[in-house]
Amino acid sequence: MNTRSLRSASTDTDTIQPAHLFKARVKENIKVSGRFYILKATPETGFFVPAPLPGQFFMLGLDRRKDPLLKRPFCYFRVRDGALEILYRIVGKATFLMRELREGDRVEVLGPLGNPYPLPGWGKHKKPLVVAGGVGIASVFPLLEALKGKAVLFYGGRSRDELVLTDELQGMTSELHLASDDGSAGFKGAVTDVLADYFKDKKKSDFIIYACGPNGMLKAVCGMGLRGYISSEEKMACGIGVCLGCAIKTRSGFKRTCKEGPVFDMDEVVFE
Repeated sequence: MNTRSLRSASTDTDTIQPAHLFKARVKENIKVSGRFYILKATPETGFFVPAPLPGQFFMLGLDRRKDPLLKRPFCYFRVRDGALEILYRIVGKATFLMRELREGDRVEVLGPLGNPYPLPGWGKHKKPLVVAGGVGIASVFPLLEALKGKAVLFYGGRSRDELVLTDELQGMTSELHLASDDGSAGFKGAVTDVLADYFKDKKKSDFIIYACGPNGMLKAVCGMGLRGYISSEEKMACGIGVCLGCAIKTRSGFKRTCKEGPVFDMDEVVFE
């Protein structure tokens, strides 16, 4: 099958390209661990797909299916050998059906969408810390690649099965700290507790933080007196700013996760 290859992500946020709607064929759909899978899809011939940036996302629909009718948002995970890779966790009907996709099946994709993690020009003398909870690891994965081994990663999940690709992540970071709710991997408890302990003998102003995960985790990170960015995981229906279903509260009013986000300055977001 002749296809148009995707390029790997750039790290220059000045090169954000308009989103494109395109058809893609499934190349592979593999189980990683527990409820986590990686879907690999290659754009069909004739479809132009801009290079995604770390922190952006795609809306993915199961071609020709009326149920579920709407596309679902998925963080840009990575590009390998011309295929867009999506790391997803089975949580509902759409992802349950995605699990059944096989080589050659067709999907419809809109993207890349949203604003990426700011990289050029920020805090050159600050150490980057990255915090991921659950499937939030998909969002920060390309960010870790862009940071070229300089970041410290704090990664939490419910259990060992929910902490995926840890061997690969070890080689992408300067330090890797794991936490699990049941204690089956790393620290037993919340990943934010590990982060708080990390700062006991350090100056917070020496660091810049990036975080993606459940709202409870993000709220805890934002309450630590750090500077940096968070990526919201709000549910969304359209992905293009029309439905307003993904709006979150900020200090300057409500903003749409899909258009003004999903990445926000952590000082801007208001958690209640």
